[in-house]
Parts: sequence; C-alpha cells; structure tokens
Amino acid sequence: PQAALPEALALLAEHHWEKKIEGLNFIRCLSAYHAPILTAKLHETTLAVAQEVKNLRSGVSRAAVVCLGDLFTHLKKSMDQELDNAVKVLLHKAGESNTFIREEVDKALKAMVNNVTPARALCSLINGGQSHLHSAVRRCTAQHLGDLVERLGPERVLAGAKPLAERLLPAIASFAQDSSQQTRYYGRKMLFSLMAHPDLDKSLEKFVPAKDL
Repeated sequence: PQAALPEALALLAEHHWEKKIEGLNFIRCLSAYHAPILTAKLHETTLAVAQEVKNLRSGVSRAAVVCLGDLFTHLKKSMDQELDNAVKVLLHKAGESNTFIREEVDKALKAMVNNVTPARALCSLINGGQSHLHSAVRRCTAQHLGDLVERLGPERVLAGAKPLAERLLPAIASFAQDSSQQTRYYGRKMLFSLMAHPDLDKSLEKFVPAKDL
C-alpha cells in the first residue's frame, strides 16, 4: 500500500484516460483499506482527484466523483480541511446534462453530508453553490443543505454553541425566493423544519436582510 499512493498519483498525472481511471481506483481501495496512508498526503490526493472531476471525458469524471464519495465515506472528518474545493467541483458537475454523473454527484454529496463535520459541510455547500448561476447547481445545493439541516435539528442550528444561523438563514432566505421551483421547495422545507424552534423569528430578524424578511 505504501507504494500504491505515489503510483496512483503518477497515474492521475498521465494523459491517457484509462490510466487515470486505474489511479482513481487505487485511491478508492486505499481509502477503504489503508486510510492512514492517504491521510498523510490527503491534500495532494484530494486536489488530484478533484481535478479529474473536471475531466471532459465522462468516464474519468464519473470515476473521480465516485472516488470523492469514497474519500468522504472512509476518511470522514479527516476530509474537513479539503471540503471547499471538493464540494465546489462536485456542485459544478450537478449542472451537467449527463444523468449518470448527476446521480453520482448526488451520492457523493450525500456521503459528504453524512460523514464530515456538519458545520464545515454547511459552509462549503453555501460557498460553493448558493449564488451559482446554474439553477441545477442551486437546486442541488439547497437539497443537500436541507438534508444537513434535518440532520442537525433546529436546536443545533439556532441555539448551538457556535450559531450556524448566521450563515444558514440568509442562504435559506435566498433559496426560498429562487427562480427555480424545486430550489424554492427546499428553501421552504428548511424553514419549515426550523419553525419548531421558539427562537426562529428572532434569528431571522437578526440575520436575514430586511428586503428578504
């Protein structure tokens, strides 16, 4: 396994697409069975994989999306530091016309929401997709943010030690007024799940701009 990581990174640097896929599969195996080896060079590895998500060849791009999902699943909170870039490239792919890639993006983001530190996931989703020009990307962002809000529960969002409300509520307000019906649905759904908390009105007034209120 020690030799497999440098080899995988070398394969990713090749120009031949089959070699790239082989490298991505090496990294997936390492994440499942030899996580500590990956953790030692996590930044370099995640950057290399995220780069392949942008590959114009759909086979490579899809393999890279699946690989990121595996990194979230197996390395869990070790991936916190790598979220911003990884989530951004995944969300960008949500605007693809290729259904298979979109499905894999959804699975990878689900794995991210379920395994990393929720507050980090929340910021990365908002940074990566809230004001994206593509409506499919905003819908995807709102959907996974909704899953995260459900996972955290109103108490942790509005009254936790470090209030997430400051980042989250303005984002929810903008999703609830989005031009896309599906995105508005997820925005409303998040508001609905927070309505059970007595401090919601107070927090909305505090964090949401008056024109959105």
